[in-house]
Amino acid sequence: MLEKSEEVRVLLVDDSKTALRLLTYILEQHYKLCVAEDGQEAIAAHGAFHPDVIILDMNLPIKSGLEVMDHIRNVAQDHDVQIVMLTAHDTMGFKATAFHAGANDFLAKPFDREELLARVGAAARQVSLTRQLRQAYDRISQEIDLVAGLQRRLLPSCTPISDKAAVDCFYRPSGRASGDYYDFFTLPDGTLRVVMADVSGHGARAAFLMAVVRTLMRVSQTHYLTLTETFSLVNTHLLSTIWEEPDFVSILGLDIAPGQKSITYINAGHCPALFHQEGQVQELMPNAAVLGFFTQEFVPAVLTLVEPASLFLFTDGWYEWRDKDQGIYGLERFQELARKLFLESRFSLEALGQGLEDDAGIKPVFLDDVTALWVRLGRPRRLVFQGVSSPGNSRKLARQVVAAVGQWVGDADTLHDLDIMVTEACANVSRHAYGEGLGLIEVRLSVTPERSADVQVVDWGKGFGKDINFEKPSPESECGRGMFIIQKLSDICDMESRDGQNILHMVKKIRKNLWKT
Repeated sequence: MLEKSEEVRVLLVDDSKTALRLLTYILEQHYKLCVAEDGQEAIAAHGAFHPDVIILDMNLPIKSGLEVMDHIRNVAQDHDVQIVMLTAHDTMGFKATAFHAGANDFLAKPFDREELLARVGAAARQVSLTRQLRQAYDRISQEIDLVAGLQRRLLPSCTPISDKAAVDCFYRPSGRASGDYYDFFTLPDGTLRVVMADVSGHGARAAFLMAVVRTLMRVSQTHYLTLTETFSLVNTHLLSTIWEEPDFVSILGLDIAPGQKSITYINAGHCPALFHQEGQVQELMPNAAVLGFFTQEFVPAVLTLVEPASLFLFTDGWYEWRDKDQGIYGLERFQELARKLFLESRFSLEALGQGLEDDAGIKPVFLDDVTALWVRLGRPRRLVFQGVSSPGNSRKLARQVVAAVGQWVGDADTLHDLDIMVTEACANVSRHAYGEGLGLIEVRLSVTPERSADVQVVDWGKGFGKDINFEKPSPESECGRGMFIIQKLSDICDMESRDGQNILHMVKKIRKNLWKT
């Protein structure tokens, strides 16, 4: 017998009052009951009473039993309730129609008391089993949520490491727990170790193996293991853990030593990272097999580092999704996009995401875990930022410019002036350049150390025209007070239109003593 809190609710539907009284008499000692005398009442009672079992006569006024089942299964989308059809039409064709419509069982009129109790009891046991399964699923779901929360706490937050090094992160698991892993930390000798890994599979199993890999990687920090020693340690432990299982781990580890002007890396079957310096983009190809399959020797590769430089590490979720033609986007196409952004000084994780959408013609629907790190080394002198012409993006672009100049300049007043200048310039584009619509804003930054920060705000809209008065414009004028503020805060401010571009050029001269060493 079910506990009171688990009692089964049974809806009785029949246009015969005699049949309803008989059903009620037999079942009321065992179940909580509700009655309806036509199809419309049955649909209303289903919504209000939320039955677990329905004893449903097929021949009903207003709406038939088949129409009631169609509403329950297809409109209300209730696939849990057990429906026992009650009818005098005991033919195979009729039964097939009812079962196809969503019935779970059949009871012929006139019915036997014991058979009625047996069939409703079988439906009640199914209800109890469904409840137990849902409770088990909820417990598992809570456990997965706990795993996912713990997993996210194992991943480092992405903040500037120093004035000359910063890391941007992107992490989007396909489910609540993920097999993707990234990390970065400083070794005792000052070397920056960066890791990107992808455990095969998804869910709790992949998350568990990810935690194993993360723990072993962090051991290399406290015990100062070389990359070769670290990869050997991880591979050995994985072999002992998953030797006969199909799981494996692709992993890329880099040791970045700016003082030695070198980058040492081992790529064990992972996606080739992109290394950008001196106007060139190089792929860091695999030089070892994935981990967890067999013992192997690890021989690192060494690159010369010339700052400023940057590295882009990613997992395969970035390119294993379908474009508008239902084809896989693909690694080669993805790398070409990233390479183009690097060479145009426009690379950022946000610009990469927008570039995917523009190139594919649709917003990407990622099917796998998607993770990336953008490691910036040194202080770049030229950067390009892009965004859509909106007030929110005006502030975002300004913050990006201030963050970039802040790597060079430590004076808060200078950075505040730049913040206002870029915000006002981008806001003017949002208000005037594209009318009621949206368009592209591009901010081009050029830093000349110990001299100035040069900022160009570019749009492809209608422009302001030839004659712009910077001196005390009225609030109603086309350029507005924003242009007046920009002119007062900058040392050089001018506008030009060429090749369809409207370019607001601003220069902020910065005294030598305000620059960072």
